[in-house]
Amino acid sequence: MSEELKNVTATSVTATVKWFKPEKGFGFVRLADGSGEAFLHASVLAAASLPNPVEGTTVVCDLAQGAKGPQVVAIHSATPPETPPAPRVRSQRPPRPTASAVQPSAQPEDGGEPLVRAPKPPRERRERQAEPAGPATMAYGTVRWYNLDSQSGLIEPWEEGATVYFDRATLRQSGLDIVADGEDVRYLAVGSEDAPVAQRVELI
Repeated sequence: MSEELKNVTATSVTATVKWFKPEKGFGFVRLADGSGEAFLHASVLAAASLPNPVEGTTVVCDLAQGAKGPQVVAIHSATPPETPPAPRVRSQRPPRPTASAVQPSAQPEDGGEPLVRAPKPPRERRERQAEPAGPATMAYGTVRWYNLDSQSGLIEPWEEGATVYFDRATLRQSGLDIVADGEDVRYLAVGSEDAPVAQRVELI
């Protein structure tokens, strides 16, 4: 544990596990006083000899200020929910967009040489319209796809919700050149719940 995390800012705080992904080794808890959320790492569970918690588990813990916000540094007790949460069924991801197929050749009626259609002119790129103002939220997700031709992509959130749009400008503002399909990211999104747009994307 780093020196920074040894500086406990709150003790015996009650919180509820928002989500925890064993394959990732971390998750988040929601503080009972409504002040926000705190990061929970698997090493803290191991130190307390606790199994991976399910959503809704109530914990009594100590908090410290980590590099990216409040973080759980010790757990004193963990109480599973009376009713275990139902497993979430995620919709199947649609196939990644591919380049447009080559236009088929037109066969003349007289049986002559087939006529090759001229390729369509490239579409003019349109600037992304400004999204309606709204509170920015930090979340985690996985890059569903990033298309080099359109220089845009989508992020699949780890929690329930709509996919998050991002483009080349977002990556540049975040200090990134490119992201690969399947990479896990931390992102800051704005806009409506149905059409969120990432303002910042970070690799994790």
